[in-house]
Amino acid sequence: MKKTFAFVATFALFASTQAFALAGAGAHYVMNTGSLESSSGKVGEITVKQEGASGLQGLGFKAWIDLLPVVDIEGTFNVAATRYRTSLIIPGVAEPIYLSYTPDAPYSMIFDRADPLYGIFTGDVSVTYPFFDDLPIIRPYIGAGISYMASIPVVDAGFAKGVLSNQELLDGLTGGNPDAADDIRDAVINTLKESDYKAGIGGHIIAGFRLKLPIIPIAAYANGKYYFGGDVGPFTQGFVLEVGGGLAL
Repeated sequence: MKKTFAFVATFALFASTQAFALAGAGAHYVMNTGSLESSSGKVGEITVKQEGASGLQGLGFKAWIDLLPVVDIEGTFNVAATRYRTSLIIPGVAEPIYLSYTPDAPYSMIFDRADPLYGIFTGDVSVTYPFFDDLPIIRPYIGAGISYMASIPVVDAGFAKGVLSNQELLDGLTGGNPDAADDIRDAVINTLKESDYKAGIGGHIIAGFRLKLPIIPIAAYANGKYYFGGDVGPFTQGFVLEVGGGLAL
């Protein structure tokens, strides 16, 4: 009987001390509450009206190490995006020309025609400090880190200026070409497709927790981040939520 009690006590102690893994990796849902600012500007006689948007959503991947003394380290890659509308108001054309287009494959199988996409890609390295270490299955933490941010250019008046300064395209408007407005739209869209991402280095602060039952090699996590710096165009960063889970060994 004493041996059984000792075994159960030893097992319980082991289980409680192994509630957190040495390392783990998982996937998560991303929500960015920030907003893309609207703008309106003229390039010559053409008005470019870019509408705002908010609530970027996407997916991410995370890996973490808990075996270091005092602090933990985690790396994260996130992709979040939303759609917005940009229109060209051209003198002599009755309706605004919206810059919707047919995406390239494989997205063309999902979207027939779609408005421009704004998206942010972030790669984060975070150093976190876990507190309340005596809690048996939950590991809360706070921390900060460095972020690499890349964003898709926004089609506003500044972006479209180079295309709308093309005199050959503009001559079609006054030369009676019935497809001149569509040619201008296609030229702006093609420029967007060929444009490089904006990229820069910034930082973030993070707070959250990981949840892991003893023995079971699966963990769930949720955390909030706030980013600063980088080059994300006319986008105002908001609260970023990551919720997911994965393997923890």
